[in-house]
This record gives sequence, structure tokens and C-alpha cells, in this order.
Amino acid sequence: MIASRPVKLLPVLGLVTVVALLTLVAVLPVGLAGPAAAPSAPRVVRVAPAESPSALAPVSATAATAAPSSAPASPVGCPSTPGGTPNWNGNPNFFADAVVNVAVPGQPGLSGQNFAIAPCSNTIPTYENGFWVNVTTNVPITQGFVYVWGTAWPTPTNRAPDLPGFSPTPPVQQLAMYINPPTRHTASFYFNVYRYFWPGSQVYFNISLQSTNASPSTIYSTNSAHIQPYQWGGGVDNWTWSFGVASPFSSTNFSQDIGVATTPSIFGSPSYPPNDHQQFQITLTALNASGGPALPIPQAIATIRLSGRSTGTFSDAFGPVNHTVQTLLYPIGPYPATSVSFNITAWFPWEGGSVDRIYSLDYAFNWSDQGGWTDPSGGLTSNLWVNMTPSLSGLGPSPVLAAGVAVNVSIHSPTPNVTIGSAAINYRYTDANGETDGVLPMAAAGPSTAYAVLPGLPPGGAVTFSIIAKDIHGNLVASGNYSYREAAPLGVSLAPGYGLFFFEVIDVGANQLVPNVNFTIANDTWSEKGVGYPLGFAGPRPITGAGYLPVAFGVYSVTVTAFGQSQTWSGTVSDQNPFVVLFYLTSRPVGATYAAPIVGLSLPAGLGILGAAIAMVPVRNWFKERRAKAEAEQRRITL
Repeated sequence: MIASRPVKLLPVLGLVTVVALLTLVAVLPVGLAGPAAAPSAPRVVRVAPAESPSALAPVSATAATAAPSSAPASPVGCPSTPGGTPNWNGNPNFFADAVVNVAVPGQPGLSGQNFAIAPCSNTIPTYENGFWVNVTTNVPITQGFVYVWGTAWPTPTNRAPDLPGFSPTPPVQQLAMYINPPTRHTASFYFNVYRYFWPGSQVYFNISLQSTNASPSTIYSTNSAHIQPYQWGGGVDNWTWSFGVASPFSSTNFSQDIGVATTPSIFGSPSYPPNDHQQFQITLTALNASGGPALPIPQAIATIRLSGRSTGTFSDAFGPVNHTVQTLLYPIGPYPATSVSFNITAWFPWEGGSVDRIYSLDYAFNWSDQGGWTDPSGGLTSNLWVNMTPSLSGLGPSPVLAAGVAVNVSIHSPTPNVTIGSAAINYRYTDANGETDGVLPMAAAGPSTAYAVLPGLPPGGAVTFSIIAKDIHGNLVASGNYSYREAAPLGVSLAPGYGLFFFEVIDVGANQLVPNVNFTIANDTWSEKGVGYPLGFAGPRPITGAGYLPVAFGVYSVTVTAFGQSQTWSGTVSDQNPFVVLFYLTSRPVGATYAAPIVGLSLPAGLGILGAAIAMVPVRNWFKERRAKAEAEQRRITL
């Protein structure tokens, strides 16, 4: 079960020959020899006394604290293993007769004399293969024995279950040490930790030595002031040294290892159980009871029990595994008119099994019939938070932003179990060339949040808008009006040699701007097709993402299409001052007094446009009348 590893003797003892190494394996009892080389990673096949992994499950909040999950040196204030020069000549102190040296590979803080003795324990890292205990005397050693016993990770019904194969009930495991020839002044023992002691185990041991050349002939490490009793059901065992194999959990108390939060939150007062349209999410966050850094949570599941309109029991896993924050891979619900209870189990995968199980308390809630506005008659701002980026507050009664700056409008329900059923922005856009109005749907960013982006405006553009929202029962709330305008220069810095332009299509027949216009923009090396914004303007757009695409100085052509008509503009971008290109199309027949220059416009038959009148009527008449109407309309309109 526990055995010396020949390959480890050379660096530890320095005196053992290759012949002695081969002899070590030959003299060990059958089944005690460890593998020839230390594994560098966890194996998937466990070689250990038969034991169900579930038998190593931890207890709840009342369980004893397990070994910490790091590997420090001997705790401050704890006695180290005594050193010095051995002199076995009748001293009553074991450590005056013999010198004990511990070698933990890669852990200088635990090696040499740093290995603590009773009453303190030592922490072996989780994946440490094992360590050597070497005893040196000034007389030949006839026999040496290590007595080993221990306890496994607590279970819900047993705070200190026996370590499989190493029960503290006498007779405890008595394992022979290897006596190193030829002087036989050194005895060695290898604790094969990785093979026989699961993470979370607590191991105790002491040593006895025999010599025919000294008096007394037998000495005991527990036959001194260093004796530390271990209480078990039938009596007391005395230990000189102990070590725990580090677990990923600093405590068997779940609440000290892992924090639990839910969305919406069912904890606190008031609590907010999910409504009939919401899913329920659980989030785990790693903690550390000792105050050190939190270690990743290996694996965890939630066991959910339903009763009421929906019934049943099922389990969902958390992920991503081995992270300090995990959420359910599949959120729960919704389950209207249902009572829900759940608990969480976390564990450490080990050699194909599961060890160090910890269990949360049981949590319960009833699926809520809430979800409507808390103040249905109070308007939108009485029920939802409104946020705008950039903010329009503090900019005076007529906020002015830089041209091309988009405004992100978001709303959020501060009550976790109130859901936004739908939301939209009612807008009116105006500039010197025309106007348009419409509704811009807001996108959901979860059950309690919605947002929409008002695109950056051409220089001189202005927007007035309000927000409307419905709860899950269809109840409508609305905000008041918000407004702002944008003016040159652009709100972003352009790289040298790049500029930006906008374009708008005026529907001569309807006397307004054309929303969502189809366009093609090109130069001598590339071209792209796109759709303008609902507000009635457009500009070069990146292939992916939002905003506008600055273009290199040069010649460009833009073709717009609407109402079965197309019109093309060719021009030059030669500086970084933004400008607007105008197109003139029509959705219906127009009279002579509404003529406008429509260069290259192709109209289908049946529109009834008088070509001669279009050519003869001055453009300024049309613009003068449109400007007067626009100014009058701006003074009148409100959302």
C-alpha cells in the first residue's frame, strides 16, 4: 500500500548504491512497492482499497474543517522536526537518539526539519506524488517501523470516517522501513501520497526503531513530550506527525467555500422569485474560509425539485468547470404556479471518481405571478431606469452633440422579477432638408433590460423622441420627450487622408425624407451595398459593426434606389469636413410648383410628372415653400 520508491533514494540519501535500490524492491512485502516513476498528472485508474467515492462525501455546515488547499511551510508558531546530531545512548528523548529528515519534492518549506510535529499538521499539495521520511542514528538500526492511520473527507453521517486501509482502530498499519546498507545507520520510508491518500485525507503517523547495539533497544517517537493523542471510537492513538492532502475546498462547510446567488434574487428581504415569463439562473462564486485566494470550483450540480403545476426532480450542471465563477449551463424554467426547491453539490474529480463532496443547504421559492409594473399609473420613469450614452443631461434645454455621435438609449427594471415585455422609441428626425418620423424597436438585453441605438446624425440634424414600454401583461407606460441635435465637427478624430460624408433622399411627392433607403457606394477599387437608417439618412457603413466608415480622399459615386427609381451622385472627398449629399425621388405624382432638379432620374410610366415643368420651375421656389412648412411644423409638433 505505502512503499519506498527506489528512484527517489539517490537525491535524498546520497549514500545508497544502485544495488541497494534493487534490494529495496526485493525486500519490500508484496503489494507495498510503489510505481517505478512518479506520475506527472492524475491517472484515471485508482489502485487503492475498495471504497465507494460516495463514502467520502463531506458533511454539511457542522463538519470539521479539512486541510487547507495550499502547501505552506510549517505553520507559524508550530514546532519543527528537531535536528542535531544523533546519540542513541539511553536518552529519554527520541529526537536526541535519532535525527528525522523529511524530503517533499519541490516543497522546500516542508522539507528538511521544516516538517511540523505535533500538535501541528502539514499540508501536502494535491498532486504531490509522495515524500520521504529518513531517520539517521549513530548506531546500526536493526528494524524500523512506521505506524500509519488516518481519516477521510467527512460524510454527511460521519465527521471522521476511517481512511480506507488505514483505520485508527488497533492494530493500525505497521509498515517496515528500509534499512540502508552497509552501515545501516539510516532507515527510510516513502509515503506514496498520490496512490493511497485522496485529497482531503488527514494522515497521522509515528516511528519506532530497534537496535541491538544500543540501550534501550527500542525507541519510540511518541515516547516523549511530542506525543499527541488521536481520539477514536475505541480509544486513543498517539501521533508524532500528521499531514493533510490539500483539497480544493478550504472547509467542509459549503457556505465557506462557495457563495450562491440567483437571478432574480430569491435571497434577502424582499426576495424576488421569478415571474411566469422568466428563467431562473444560479451563480456560484468560489470563496476561501482562511482568507486566501479562492481556488477554482472543480465541478458542481444543482438538484432541482418541482411541485405544483410542474412536478419532477432533475439535475443541471454548472460551468465552466474549474473556474471561480460558474453558472447553470441550462437556466431553470419558467415553471408558472410551481414550488421549487434546490440544493447544490460540489466535488473534486479524482482518478475516475469523485471525492471531497460538499453540500449546500436546501433553498426554496414559489414561482411568482408578478411581472407587471409596480406603478402602472406612474409613467415609464416611475417603473424603469432610463440611461443615455452619451448623457443628454447637463447640456441645457437644447443639448448639442458632435456630428456622427450615436446615442445609446437603455431602460432597466430595478425590480428583478418585473419583466419588460416589449419597448420602442417613437422618434422624429428633422434637418434643413426634411423630416421623418417612426418607431424604433428596442432590443432585449435580458428580461429586465432593453436598448436601442439612435445613429449618429449628419451635421445640423435633430431628434425628438420618447420611450414606450409594456410589461408582460401588456400594460403600457411612456416617457416624456427627449431631444438633441448634432453639429460639426465630427465627434471622432479621423486618420489623416480620410473623410466622411452623409446622404439623404428627399421624397418630393410626400414632402419628407426617405427612411431605409437602398444604396450602393463605390470608388475605383471597391463598392458596397447597404440600407440607410430609419431616420432618413445614410453614410458609408463598415461591413460589420455599427457607426460609419471613414473613406480615403478620392472620387466616389453613390447610387440610391427607392420607389423603383435610381439616382447617382459622383463627387470627391478631399478634406475632413463632413457634408451631406441630397437626392430627389418621388413616391407619387407632383405638380409643377414642386419641381426639383432630378438629374439622371428615371421615372416609370404613369407617375404623371411633367418633364417640361420640372425643367422650367426654379428650384428656389420649392425650397422656400418647404422651409416655411418645416419651420411651422417644428413649432407645432410634439410626441
